[in-house]
Amino acid sequence: MGGISTIGYTYQDHFSVDKEVVKADAITTFQVKGGGRYNLDDRLSAFANIGYVEKPPILDNVIDNDGNVSQNPDNEKFISNEIGGEYKSELVAIKGSYYNTQWKDRNLTKSVQTGQGDSGDTDIIYLTGVNQSHSGFEIETKVALHEMVSLDVAISAGNWYFGGDANGDYTELEYNDDNQVIGQTSTEYEYALKDLKVGDMPQTAYVGGLTIKPIKGLNVQGLYRWYDNHYADWSPDSREVSGDADRAQVWKTPSYGKLDFHLSYKLPEFAGLNMTVSGHVFNALDEVYVQDAVDNSKYNGYGDKVHASHNAEVFLGTPRNFNLGLAVNF
Repeated sequence: MGGISTIGYTYQDHFSVDKEVVKADAITTFQVKGGGRYNLDDRLSAFANIGYVEKPPILDNVIDNDGNVSQNPDNEKFISNEIGGEYKSELVAIKGSYYNTQWKDRNLTKSVQTGQGDSGDTDIIYLTGVNQSHSGFEIETKVALHEMVSLDVAISAGNWYFGGDANGDYTELEYNDDNQVIGQTSTEYEYALKDLKVGDMPQTAYVGGLTIKPIKGLNVQGLYRWYDNHYADWSPDSREVSGDADRAQVWKTPSYGKLDFHLSYKLPEFAGLNMTVSGHVFNALDEVYVQDAVDNSKYNGYGDKVHASHNAEVFLGTPRNFNLGLAVNF
């Protein structure tokens, strides 16, 4: 039995604010999911899953802080299929699967320079009808090399891309002389996204891990991950359709690897308490890598406007870091 006690002090200032209540009709969505598994024998099985999910777009993608609203966004749809197999024995466990997910009518927002309004480069374009295709395979393996040593290997390879172009609306509120909202204007833009790779997530990953249990209660693991086919996110400044659309592929960031170490030790019970000490070293080799990037950045790009590193805005990953922890169960 356990619990957490907290002590706090709250200060509340009383004030009044003129509010305008925004009302909207209810949004109806639904989802259907199903799957099955067939055991070929005691060790080998096959499985399949299928699903259809419909959901409303998140609030941040349909309304901004100024009250500008996207025009009649459709619900987003996910059509997902997965097939695979699994093998388990006392020493080896292998699981492999192929997935295919179609993301339809996705709603996004992008910050652009529209030349309209008074917000400069913080104007918001609401993108609608964005379609993405995600497919690939995944393999996971665990091998017991010894009663104190196990090996984990995983491979993931995907092909994620935009399935077509998208339209975007720049929406601006209109005010009267008393600063009351009397309407809004909308300007439509079109963006060349067809066949662009989906960015900000490596599409290929290789993982290898070795776990050692030298004594009872102690686990030590080294885990190395190698990431590839990592593409930058697209920039609306280079993809707006005006005349000949730019349909060259976005910049692909350099591949990189990360080594992490994890340790946990369950201490002997003391005074009725079960305690576990844990420690982690992340990016132990202090690798410098690009975690996220924006292709053809209007802020950091220079030189010829091409899809290359000097035109990209990059965000580097976290350098070597570690933490220690103590978990107490009572």
